[in-house]
Amino acid sequence: MKRIVSLLLICFFSVIAVAEDFPEGTFIFEDFSKGLNSHVSVYTVPSNYGTEAQNVRTNSTYKSLDKRKTMPLVVDLGSAAVTGLYRYYKANNDKYLVGAISTTLEYDNDGTAVTIKDGLTDGLEWTFTTYQDVMVGMNGTDNPIKWDGKTQTTADTDESRTADNLCADLGAPFSELNTGANLDASSWYQYKVAFYDGTNYKYITARSNAIQTGATVRDVTLTDIPLGPTGTTHRYIYRTEGNSSKANAEADTSFYQVGAIADNTTTTFNDDVDDATLTADSAPTWATVSAGTDYTPPIGKYCDIAKERLFIAGNTTYPSELYWSEAFKPDIFNPIDLEKIREDDGDKITFLKTFLGIPRIGKTRTIQSFYVDAASDADWYSSDPLSFIGCPAPYSAVVTPLGIAYCSWSGLYLFTGQTSSLFSDAVTPEIEDITPSAMEDTAGVYFNNQYLFAYESLSSGEGLNNRVLVYDFIRDAYVLDTKKIKSFATLNGGDDIGVLYSGSSDTDGYVYAHEDNLPMLRLRYKSEFDAGTYDDMRSYGTENAPELELAWDCDIDGWLAELQSKDAGINTIDDIVTFLPNAIIDRPDTDGTWTSPVYDLGASAFSKLYWNETLGAYGDVTFQLRSGASEAACLAAGWSASVSNPSGSDVSGITAARYVQVRMNFSTTDITFSPNIYSFGGYVFKLTYSEVNSTTEGDFLSLWDSGWKDFQQRGHPKKMHLIRVYYTGDAGTITIRYYNDEGDVDDSFVIDLTVLPTDNAADDYFGVGDEKIYEYYCPLNGGGGDPIGTIWRYTVSDTSTNEWSVQKIEVIYESQDIPGL
Repeated sequence: MKRIVSLLLICFFSVIAVAEDFPEGTFIFEDFSKGLNSHVSVYTVPSNYGTEAQNVRTNSTYKSLDKRKTMPLVVDLGSAAVTGLYRYYKANNDKYLVGAISTTLEYDNDGTAVTIKDGLTDGLEWTFTTYQDVMVGMNGTDNPIKWDGKTQTTADTDESRTADNLCADLGAPFSELNTGANLDASSWYQYKVAFYDGTNYKYITARSNAIQTGATVRDVTLTDIPLGPTGTTHRYIYRTEGNSSKANAEADTSFYQVGAIADNTTTTFNDDVDDATLTADSAPTWATVSAGTDYTPPIGKYCDIAKERLFIAGNTTYPSELYWSEAFKPDIFNPIDLEKIREDDGDKITFLKTFLGIPRIGKTRTIQSFYVDAASDADWYSSDPLSFIGCPAPYSAVVTPLGIAYCSWSGLYLFTGQTSSLFSDAVTPEIEDITPSAMEDTAGVYFNNQYLFAYESLSSGEGLNNRVLVYDFIRDAYVLDTKKIKSFATLNGGDDIGVLYSGSSDTDGYVYAHEDNLPMLRLRYKSEFDAGTYDDMRSYGTENAPELELAWDCDIDGWLAELQSKDAGINTIDDIVTFLPNAIIDRPDTDGTWTSPVYDLGASAFSKLYWNETLGAYGDVTFQLRSGASEAACLAAGWSASVSNPSGSDVSGITAARYVQVRMNFSTTDITFSPNIYSFGGYVFKLTYSEVNSTTEGDFLSLWDSGWKDFQQRGHPKKMHLIRVYYTGDAGTITIRYYNDEGDVDDSFVIDLTVLPTDNAADDYFGVGDEKIYEYYCPLNGGGGDPIGTIWRYTVSDTSTNEWSVQKIEVIYESQDIPGL
């Protein structure tokens, strides 16, 4: 007993001694990498988390806290939510951004929306895929459609389609004008296809795109005519009579044979049959072939490609059925080629995703695999459920390298092919804030090692998707954005460099590019610089690692011409000393330029210009831009004012247009030394720009909240002395707030990002170059006393679109004795 009492006394007096010995201390926030954790107690938040991390990024520079960048507008599709978004790539390197809005499908034609399909059911979500160089899309109500990228719609012109009618039903051919005068002038037509194998007929009810003939060019060519099932010997083409309007053509149910193709390989057909001949109704008539087997593609919400088949699911009448096309023939679906996926479980299929080469079928309460390894599809089969955590949010499901990420009622999960695991525990309050009735309106995408999940906040009462959880797989970290997003598209094929776009959930029809995903002109290879014009400059080094410096811009054969261009009196080597007394063997003088070719960027707003430079003690490098609506206009335009910040010169104030040219200016105060620029980080220089007139995303609140901190000195009051903030930024302000648990200290200070630092540590603003430091001395509290509190809380915020980064916050304080000890 005495031993216990002695130990207690030792501990008691040790606490007193420690309390008395506490000197002035420092607590440092220097790791923001874990982002948001709203599920932890505000009193026990680890220092690398925040209880709020809204519209910020925590790993732009590892461990820093950054304002998220604004989203530039790409294209305005109309006046409704963008319910589907897709990047369609063709084998010839053509690419199209396709968006679904209201009752139409649109594509982005250099910032202008062009309708490719109208007359659709209003407001439905769309999914897309590409197979055999053709885009396929569906919404669960209208017939599935296909588009081959054809955009020509000039009236009375060979190979043109009719405006707003560029897409055909999946299972039908495309129609376009063909020189000739046999069909009725200025009339509307549609086509269907049937198949014959010598014994039986198969048919497809899908219709071609409606085509209106011209006044003079009024024959029709069909392309991408579907191939029939194996054994097909003849394909028959059927057509309506000429109608006075598109609506009448689409309502016309009378189809007549216009011709036959006696093989199963030809995919084009020229129609020059007039209506009088057509209505003679050649055999086999549509009534005859439509008595055969229906091979029409089914209506569905979800599509994917596996085993060289197009798979479709999400039929509202048969919600548990999975369909697939014949191999290499996405237009035809044998009616026996389907599988009922747990049809009696009361659920419906909510996603169809191929992961690790196996189709995975998500339902409301389960996930299973569909095995397609067998040579015959008659032997394909569905597994028992591999996960009983299903997916009630169809458009949240996306394939990632680690599995299929999706939203269930209890959180965000990752299905690995064998089981599902929760990865959203840190943001449970946000999951609980999803409007239950809007679960099917959520949207997800995987891009650049992140999963983005857009949803409607119940507490906001706004009635549309207005929050985006951003999960970083590498850092296992979340942040929360206030963005209105209905759909996503990744641009990472062809010559796209990796861009994320999103379609608005509001009624504005906007498509935005995300953050660092601005279009970019990036030069990194020596040949790219050699395509420009040197004036007293040169490139050297390798193709992959070029450098540029001041130098003679000629070889030995052209040296005399170069010398005489500087002074016509130079004819001999001795004349050089007379007329160019300051020239040296390395370079003729102390300045030079490199001028780029004219680039067709489609730019309408510049953002920032970056380069890698070495100046030494004598050199300087600046850049200039000019642009114009045509190449000639660009070459005739004046150059902008020079910019000189290699870490990101702001060029947003320079007028931008489609064609752009860049000029580099080198100079030195000592001719024996030249500045140079070089390749690092994948570029020598890069210019970011927008393809639209301006960024239309308005100001937004960025907020980070530390939660309560006791500086690992529980119970001890702390008197605030100094807060030191390490940051970067050159426009706007950020606000740092600090307050205690007793409520008698609640103060804040504003850092003006435009203030340039000095090298005097006695100033409030000091630092070196872009790396800035601000010191704030804490004043007395409102009652005139010292700013003392047992626990403290800190926030960083601003309400603008200006960029900034906070690398570190140091809190200098003095620990006090625990009262009563």
